Amino acid sequence: MNGPPMHGWKLGLACVLAGALLTSSSPFAKAATPQAAAAAPGEAPLQPVPWVLSHPLRADVLFAAGYSAPWLNARSAWVSSDGKRVAFFARESPEAERISRTLVVKDVDMDAVVFEKVLFSEEESVQHSGSNLERLARARAQEALSQLEQYQWKPLAHHELPSHEREFFSDYCFEKQLHPKRSVTLGDLKLSYQEPRVQFWRRGKKVLDRRVSSWRVRQEGCTQASPSWLNGVFVSRELGVVLLELGFCGMDLCSEPPAAFHALRIPSDKPRAEQPPGQMGTPSLGYETEGSVARTLYVTGLPAISKDGSLVALAEVFSDGQRGDPNLLLTVRRPRTNEIVWRFPVLESGEVSAVKKSPPQSQELDTKVLERIRQANDYLAQTQWMPLVEQTIQPMVTESCQQGPTQKLQLPELELTFSQGHLVLKQGAGVPPIDLNLPGKGSSAVAACQVPSKSFLDAVYMDERRRVVLLRLTTCGDEACPEQDGWFYALETRSGGP
Repeated sequence: MNGPPMHGWKLGLACVLAGALLTSSSPFAKAATPQAAAAAPGEAPLQPVPWVLSHPLRADVLFAAGYSAPWLNARSAWVSSDGKRVAFFARESPEAERISRTLVVKDVDMDAVVFEKVLFSEEESVQHSGSNLERLARARAQEALSQLEQYQWKPLAHHELPSHEREFFSDYCFEKQLHPKRSVTLGDLKLSYQEPRVQFWRRGKKVLDRRVSSWRVRQEGCTQASPSWLNGVFVSRELGVVLLELGFCGMDLCSEPPAAFHALRIPSDKPRAEQPPGQMGTPSLGYETEGSVARTLYVTGLPAISKDGSLVALAEVFSDGQRGDPNLLLTVRRPRTNEIVWRFPVLESGEVSAVKKSPPQSQELDTKVLERIRQANDYLAQTQWMPLVEQTIQPMVTESCQQGPTQKLQLPELELTFSQGHLVLKQGAGVPPIDLNLPGKGSSAVAACQVPSKSFLDAVYMDERRRVVLLRLTTCGDEACPEQDGWFYALETRSGGP
């Protein structure tokens, strides 16, 4: 299947936040919720699958309009496989005009913070935009991975309560100190919270009744505490863990505090023994929304390397057609030569724009895309894939730049240096270094964007055992090249290089 040339790397938090249709693997086991295996003709049709990330700092879901990282999908939480820790992202006040993301890990039995890491502050969300902010968050996520690698994480099921009553958000709620009682039923388990009391029932029998005055929040300069109520519940019945999310009301002079999270053990539910880490499933292409298949495409589990190390699979986002419709391009390369052996653009140029105002044609396009999803998943399923692990390159470039910096990566048996399009790989005593001048993206790119001095490493992925490196390069933006333009380069470092 042939497709148009790529016209630019369209990353950015703005795309995802706007609801339009990041790829980095981690060393942790499972991929995001996998798309069901491609069905043969006559079998049940593919069903839309919401994406659920299996690790707090994993970001392996690539949507057709840009990256989608876990720190954007803030309404997620995880539990360690031994049931002793929960992880979540702290949320700023609903009144905040800026966004911030802080990863928090709590001990379940103590309800105490044992680790936290700011991925970006409210001020940084204004200073850095689009892919610059994404790179900053990704770099800090890499710094935090070492603190989390001792655990295998599982997503916590989220149960959001119905819409809040209007008075919860009014001055009246704060002035009258309203403490509404809210409950949620999860099978044979019922939970309720009315400040300061939390209660659990199992099959109608009360199993927990606790006053938690320490959960009250009183802000400096306010004469009263901010009343709280139950906003949502994250639960693992298997591990006996509940994470409660509390919302608060405020007023003009005492603004509404950010949501608070508290961990509790479900009484009498004993955690199961920790399970050994699994292996990453087959990378897969999928869609999220019935009736909008072509506009909600995503791929999980990439980049990845074949078990024998001979192939690398990756996904790229690009905009094609005169209207710049978002598209996904899947490729498989040989790292020894960087040769592309399979190329699969999911949409043809201009397909989405041509049918946007015609429901019958949109339905016909969705049918075509469903068949392409089957084709792609059939192809990927023929190979056993393993995750490529993202490495932390220094420095991470988070601002537009006039000249690419000298970047370095130091691993136990590999030293990588990249400067102005020139790559040097040193592999230890007795092994000659690999010295390469990496080419630009191709003839379709703007000439000014291909100047070697403008290029830098946006991401580096590696499989140390198979000695394979995958580089994602980007160019600095300026008036001549306002859009950052990205491309990949794969190479094998064993036996002296490619």
